[in-house]
Amino acid sequence: PYSENVAIVKRVVDIAKIVGVAVEGEIGRIGGTEDDMAVAHGDTALTIPREAQDFVEATGVDTVAVAIGTAHGLYKGEPNLDFERLSLIKDRVNIPLILHGGSGVSDSDIKESIRRGICKINIATELKVPMANAIQQVFADNPQEIDPRKYMGDAKQAVKETARKKIRLCGSSQRAWEGIR
Repeated sequence: PYSENVAIVKRVVDIAKIVGVAVEGEIGRIGGTEDDMAVAHGDTALTIPREAQDFVEATGVDTVAVAIGTAHGLYKGEPNLDFERLSLIKDRVNIPLILHGGSGVSDSDIKESIRRGICKINIATELKVPMANAIQQVFADNPQEIDPRKYMGDAKQAVKETARKKIRLCGSSQRAWEGIR
């Protein structure tokens, strides 16, 4: 519930600030499973723009993940993102916005999300799938393999390639150097 979320996140923020740790809060509920917690599609709740503003003010979070129509895990259909809602949230919230459930979202929707204020996109599933596929292929070719250096090599490369594509899609390639130069 909203009030419980605020209370827990506020406590985390209070502790984290003491040691200089940033906190990402979440407002709204997206479907799917994350960290062994499942939210059924019917129990999703899109972020209400005014609640997002109140949540940020009440908790003091550094970033906030919003629910605009994405889900954790693999999609069964095409996600339908509520970009107007995202714009309304951005108008009320002056901290970086996070898109949870970014795996499987179309490139055009990712770009539109960024244009409307998303600063971080979570794509764990989109990294896990090629990693798992590469590991499974090694074991299919050599079921007796026991050396992690061998079965993880292709997996790490698959994750690296996916990450590079997403970094380029988001327009973030070479941006880490901007603050150093």
